[in-house]
Amino acid sequence: MKSVLIRLEGPLQAWSSQGKLRIRDTEREPTKSGVLGLVGAALGMERDDDALLAELRTLSLAVRVDRPGSLLRDYHTAGGGRFRGAKYLVHGAGDCVPSERYYLQDASFVAALGGDDALVERVATALRSPHWPLFLGRRACPPGVEPFIALAAAGAAGAARAAPRALLRQGEDVQTPLRLVVEAPPSAGGEPRYDDPLSFAHTRRSFGIRYVKTEWVTLPDAALQEVANT
Repeated sequence: MKSVLIRLEGPLQAWSSQGKLRIRDTEREPTKSGVLGLVGAALGMERDDDALLAELRTLSLAVRVDRPGSLLRDYHTAGGGRFRGAKYLVHGAGDCVPSERYYLQDASFVAALGGDDALVERVATALRSPHWPLFLGRRACPPGVEPFIALAAAGAAGAARAAPRALLRQGEDVQTPLRLVVEAPPSAGGEPRYDDPLSFAHTRRSFGIRYVKTEWVTLPDAALQEVANT
């Protein structure tokens, strides 16, 4: 089994699993739906291509939190003005539509997708030269670094544990354990997450439940190096 390692780092990220309309939340680490959305953009996957999405869903996801970042709340408004002389309406509302949007600031993660070797290699090739622009959960959140790190000859959890870490910043301790979120069945302590994408199509967008658990990992000194994209 192989895994592809992906660096998810940028000024802002947003990984929502529950937010809709006026409240747009974010989880504290990347969701499977968000990571597969990024991979789908790299592959040039159409929103209604449920067959390709079903293939991608077979990949196991592990996420290591190298830098948790901080939570940002943005008061956002849409509509209520005029565009090209006509009143600009959003969702059929006759006036401005306010919303609260939450983001992670200055966070850094390593995501590992593991599974069928041919599919993993296809994903890695696409990440090196993406078909469409990539974003970290929302289109307003472009990556700050190239996402592809490397291919690893291990499952997702093992690859995420051994992946190199970005350079430490002032105040960060080399011995501080890092949070690692891995997929696991309920019998192994997995808890439900409603972020397994069944379809990205606009008219039938839907999600299922997957199960994850949290572990902690302390990296050896050899892993504390700036990630080199290859």
